Amino acid sequence: MKLLKLLVVPIIFLITILIINYTKSNKIYYISLGDELGKGINSNNYEDIGYSDFIKEYLEKNNKLKYYTKDFSDTDIRVTDLIRKIENNEEKEITIQNALKNSDLITISAGLNEIYNKYNTDKRDLYNYIDEIIYNVDYLLNLIRKINQNSIYFLGFYNAVNSKELDKYIEYANNKLIKTCNKYNVKYVDLYNLFKNNKHLIYNINNIYPNKDGYKLISNEILKNM
Repeated sequence: MKLLKLLVVPIIFLITILIINYTKSNKIYYISLGDELGKGINSNNYEDIGYSDFIKEYLEKNNKLKYYTKDFSDTDIRVTDLIRKIENNEEKEITIQNALKNSDLITISAGLNEIYNKYNTDKRDLYNYIDEIIYNVDYLLNLIRKINQNSIYFLGFYNAVNSKELDKYIEYANNKLIKTCNKYNVKYVDLYNLFKNNKHLIYNINNIYPNKDGYKLISNEILKNM
């Protein structure tokens, strides 16, 4: 009986250690990169709860969050700006390369501002301009894949102004983006159809960003594919 007790105690201890280590290893290190969508700028043009914050809340609620940051998301950021952040190893509370290296989950939003700015100022050569954006996305994803081979989600482009003319450019950009995502085993998040069927979630005509419910919808779209 004593021998049995002597065997049971270390076995229970070992099982406990294994459970703790398993729980720790299954927690998710999450980084959100990108533009206003990554930062959580809402339809009234100020920072609020964005899609990545909803994902963070979900992971916390389910005891699956190891670490989260959206510090490397900024307003008016271009794809090339993201590339420079990584190549220069920008530092916040952690360097971006270290954050990428440790990440189990990466979400990216970039390029939408560039399309809208070009569309609103000078539509000439817009297709070629989109080609340049996607070329930069390719470079960005290649750069990230050299650091990290885990789950990456790239947010697609959407038509926030309900313009039939803009639609053809957004469709062209998304088709190019899908091919680039497939090339790097990155999951494309279809925001075009998401907001086409929920136009009320982008209700400010002077702003292209969703309201809180819109961001919640984006987070749900990502979480259901995780």
